[in-house]
Amino acid sequence: MTETKAVSRKEFLKLGGATLAGAALLGGCGGGNQSSKGSKGPIQWQAIPTYSTEQNTDQQRVNYLNKAISNWENSSGWSIKPLVSSSDITAANAKLLQQASQGRAPDISQVDSYIFPRFFKYAQPLDDYLDGLSLSDWFPFARAHMVSGGKVLGLQFTTDVRALFYRKDLVSKPPKSWDEVLKVGKQLKGKVQTPFLFPAGRDEGTMTTTLLPYFWSQGGELTDASGKPAFGKGKNRDAMLSSLEFIQECVKSGITPKKATQYGIETDMDGDIASGSVGMFQGANFQVPLLQQITGNKFTSKWEVSIIPSKSGSNFVTSAGGQMWGVFTKDKKKQKASVDFLKAAFVGNKGMAGWCNVGGYLPVRKPVYNVPAYKGDKYTATFREFLQKYARNRPGVDSYQDISTALQVAVTQVVSGQKSPAQALDTAVKTVSG
Repeated sequence: MTETKAVSRKEFLKLGGATLAGAALLGGCGGGNQSSKGSKGPIQWQAIPTYSTEQNTDQQRVNYLNKAISNWENSSGWSIKPLVSSSDITAANAKLLQQASQGRAPDISQVDSYIFPRFFKYAQPLDDYLDGLSLSDWFPFARAHMVSGGKVLGLQFTTDVRALFYRKDLVSKPPKSWDEVLKVGKQLKGKVQTPFLFPAGRDEGTMTTTLLPYFWSQGGELTDASGKPAFGKGKNRDAMLSSLEFIQECVKSGITPKKATQYGIETDMDGDIASGSVGMFQGANFQVPLLQQITGNKFTSKWEVSIIPSKSGSNFVTSAGGQMWGVFTKDKKKQKASVDFLKAAFVGNKGMAGWCNVGGYLPVRKPVYNVPAYKGDKYTATFREFLQKYARNRPGVDSYQDISTALQVAVTQVVSGQKSPAQALDTAVKTVSG
């Protein structure tokens, strides 16, 4: 296989339609029956390796996908041609954006949900093919990135959510406000090595799990209506500065260690959490099965979840994400067949329940939580409530990744003590303003 070049997030969001050496589009050779079956012809279906039949090391996922593809091919007369993109999701999205701008995108392709608005001009409307599905079935935060100009352009099929996890043997009542976090954290000193932990390193978990919930809950917005950075102005600056000051106070009070800068994504914290040295942490639902595996199924017996605290103890906001399918073929018959396939394998009640079961994802359509075949965990009902009431996705604007990179640096500088919150924020503002 040809070695692919990883593309930074910053480079991706500067792409537009420019030429980029990204992840090579690779023909599938193992999933489904491909073009050897189906008189109506093949449908190209592209996904990253962990969502595909190709290069996927998770046999349970591969088995599910092969069965779903085979069943649909047998019933439809079409065939599925699996294509696999880069395991670097940023590179995969970058390559797809280039292909779409040139009219070369696969018939169906996977896109990170928060980036999908950048594909609105290329994705095909799907409204005519949604029989049996209601747009209102999707959580509100997902609909915002699926629809443009009154048309459904994408079908989100997975999601995730961030929350506060706390040891129920040590914390009787979870904190809801920042003052309560500091109070409970100080009470945990001497009982655990790390009273309160969150990602504070150079990666996206620092934004989605740490900074954005704090900032959004104060009414802050990263960009203005035109998509330009606005977090350094007026009330937005006040909200961002306040968020960074709270993060600094967590470190100064001794409840959060400076080594939090080593954790850029949520799962980076799993070792410390599993060791029993953490009292509370801000993390994501997808950590649960991993922590269950590490602890020998003891995690859920010790931990409970609550909403991420806000400054005031009200107006809570959390972040959610997930993956989207876009249909790019202009062939009307293929469009309908593509949506029918996606319904069967990923988006319909049975398909979404099945894929979320094998993948460990949260359903993004509300009715799926009531499907008997769907298997949640101890926290599923709470996560569903957070998705309905409090969830937001990152803004799908060109400037987001530059903003994210600059603010990741700001959080790291504050936690490490390199800069004050005001200094770190001013640096971030200058960085994105050029």
